[in-house]
Amino acid sequence: MHNFDTINVALAVGTFDGVHLGHQALLSETKKVARERGLTSAAYTYRIPPRRYFTGNRPPLLMPPKEKIRTLKGYVDEVVVHDFEEVKDYSPRKFVENVLVQELHVGAIIVGTDWRFGANRAGSLDKLYTLSDGRFTIHPIEQVKSEGRAISSTWIRREMERGNVQRARELLGNPPAIYGEVVGGNRIGRDIGFPTANLNVDERVVRPASGSYAALVRVNGESHKGVVYVGQKPTFNESKTQVEVHIFDFDNDIYGEDVELDLIKFISPSIRYRDRAELSGAIKRIVEQAREILSD
Repeated sequence: MHNFDTINVALAVGTFDGVHLGHQALLSETKKVARERGLTSAAYTYRIPPRRYFTGNRPPLLMPPKEKIRTLKGYVDEVVVHDFEEVKDYSPRKFVENVLVQELHVGAIIVGTDWRFGANRAGSLDKLYTLSDGRFTIHPIEQVKSEGRAISSTWIRREMERGNVQRARELLGNPPAIYGEVVGGNRIGRDIGFPTANLNVDERVVRPASGSYAALVRVNGESHKGVVYVGQKPTFNESKTQVEVHIFDFDNDIYGEDVELDLIKFISPSIRYRDRAELSGAIKRIVEQAREILSD
């Protein structure tokens, strides 16, 4: 549990998966309220979104938990992370008393108008006003919309699964990213003239549609251009889904390093080629397309 002692807090509450434009509006309002009231700005979230506990298909995340927390720290002074298991059985009253009042000393809470809290999602915005009893102010934020539709992590996830990373970028406010650690591969790419770094990626995170993408590659604090391939390797009868990146004009050893791949544009679906020569020719064309896309 986090404890702010007697410091009053302006608290944004949400799952914040992806930290998309809707989340950013909530966080911006939190900073504004904190500044006006002389409060500490903070975000309250769960390591894993509650939806993954309750839905049978356990929807994938948009980003690993540690990346979500790191991103949130760029918006507010403090990030409070709870495990949902700790509070999932709290009644709305117990959540307000134990978490908001006693633990976090909330002076202002900033939430979406559709926010629900407490066991069985029994707490609504109206209930929050009643339970606050004048001890903290409540600042409801309308959902941010795109083309008349509320921006949501679910919507962004679907665009990613379709390979529509440009639309996902519009909803996120940033390019959708893949995060992972560079691990050893089978060196097929190097053998055909296009060395790749293979990534170990969190299995809980959404995979974009199989195929090749123009991407910006962030490693060791520097940004490079490259091509990312997501999917199986049908030419070599490999059925395991993989993520690998060919970084342009780059020959550094980055084995074991953490890498962020910012997906800019989908180029080509996954195809089975007749042999290595045909695959090499296809990769060369994809690399040329990616260089053109990333030169803009």
